[in-house]
Amino acid sequence: MFNFLGKYYPLYLNGTAQTIIISIIGVLIGLLLGITIVMLRLSEHKFARAIAKTYVAILRGTPSMIQVMLIYYVLSGLITIPPIQILGASLDRVIPGAIALGLNSGAYVSEILRAGVTSISVGQTEAGLSLGLSPKTTLYQIVLPQAIRNVVPALGNEFITLIKESSVLFYIGVQEVTAQALGIGGTLYNFIPPLLVAGLIYFILTSLMSQLMNLVEKRLGRKYRQVA
Repeated sequence: MFNFLGKYYPLYLNGTAQTIIISIIGVLIGLLLGITIVMLRLSEHKFARAIAKTYVAILRGTPSMIQVMLIYYVLSGLITIPPIQILGASLDRVIPGAIALGLNSGAYVSEILRAGVTSISVGQTEAGLSLGLSPKTTLYQIVLPQAIRNVVPALGNEFITLIKESSVLFYIGVQEVTAQALGIGGTLYNFIPPLLVAGLIYFILTSLMSQLMNLVEKRLGRKYRQVA
């Protein structure tokens, strides 16, 4: 049933590498954007809060596939990205795809962080202000670190979701795991075994991410107890 792996395993390796690279870029963009958005949501300026709320509403309320395709066509029309091949992936497709995933993830990360910030006792903020810290410094140095520690499991789930969501990039021609599996299935005239292998690869990647986030959570917990 899986005899084809002897011939096609290099395609799966390339697809897995592309999925990992795209996911890492998407996670970084999503985390940085999420922190920025939550800062706007907690801002005293109504216009900043309105922009952040609108962004989150749009990104959470539309399919990721539509977002990927729109960003791909918009970026392709605005700038020329050289079609340099890396691991069989063309940058003119990988870059827009990774950006799209990051923009989508940023909306969810911002809501996770906002929930974490609002869960921190008001007394923490009052203590920081009483020590002479500015509201911004209190937020960055006291409230936000505690909020991130509290929402590590939720952030881990979002990053796992992003790995799986990377499969939609095959719509714009990114040769990640799903695209490779479909290509192999078309060659074999049998899609079930190639897709089963792809599913196993995603399972391994998400399991590794889950283990990594568990280690981060434990490390942060030990550090918090030592400080406390």
